[in-house]
Amino acid sequence: MPRLWLAALVLTAPIAACDKGPSTLSPDAAVASADAPTPSEAAVDGGEPKEGDEAGAAPDDETSPAVVEPSTEPAPSEPSSESPESTESPEAAPPEPEATAALELPKPIHRNAKKSCGKDPGVGTRLKGFKLPTTEPGKTYSNGSFRGRVMLVNFWGTWCKPCLKELPKFSQLYRRYRKHGMTLLAIATDEDVEAVKGTLAKHKIAAKVATGGEDYAGQYASEQFPFTFVVDHKGVIQASYFGYEAECMGQLEADIRTQLVKRAAAKKK
Repeated sequence: MPRLWLAALVLTAPIAACDKGPSTLSPDAAVASADAPTPSEAAVDGGEPKEGDEAGAAPDDETSPAVVEPSTEPAPSEPSSESPESTESPEAAPPEPEATAALELPKPIHRNAKKSCGKDPGVGTRLKGFKLPTTEPGKTYSNGSFRGRVMLVNFWGTWCKPCLKELPKFSQLYRRYRKHGMTLLAIATDEDVEAVKGTLAKHKIAAKVATGGEDYAGQYASEQFPFTFVVDHKGVIQASYFGYEAECMGQLEADIRTQLVKRAAAKKK
């Protein structure tokens, strides 16, 4: 049972955050993904036989039949009752890294980036070690399960309304960039696997999903929930987002793209 935060909105800033509360709270039914339905995924990324491999799910590669990649045209913004995606940040989108020529990425979904985003605690440190159960009996994920990939690590819970606003957006990014080397690892604090699976199905989430992550989430001592890290292919946190802020999605996508380009450049050396 979650013990850390009760659901709350920070009224002094445009950040939606949850405080830990009972996992029995109902999820926000108003969130909907713009992507096609995809079942919860549980395979090791890149199709390589690594620790924590789950049966019955497709790997993160171009031949995977489990997820249909969307058009390379930018997807429309998703409406949000709290932070409308249609309200764009006045800041211009950052230039692509110089090494972009080494990797052809699809056009970004979110055009503008807010430079103040992604600088919460944890940047520059290695992702802490973990070994957590998945939604499949007897299967686990650990750091080694995703070695060499760019990871978007999201700590969430079925009871957390802001979580259910941002997770479909992360799922959309995962569908767009998975074949380029990105993995979305959604670590639920819930221990009720059926509740997790039901929430993922309801909101059409594509992700690698771990459960029972409350103690692991607590190691980061985040004052806001949910929280998310962009982790490079070496396992180092390169961007940190505490709480959910819709206006930060452009910067978060830019952070992912930067790390994918760096990963591709490193593989060519």
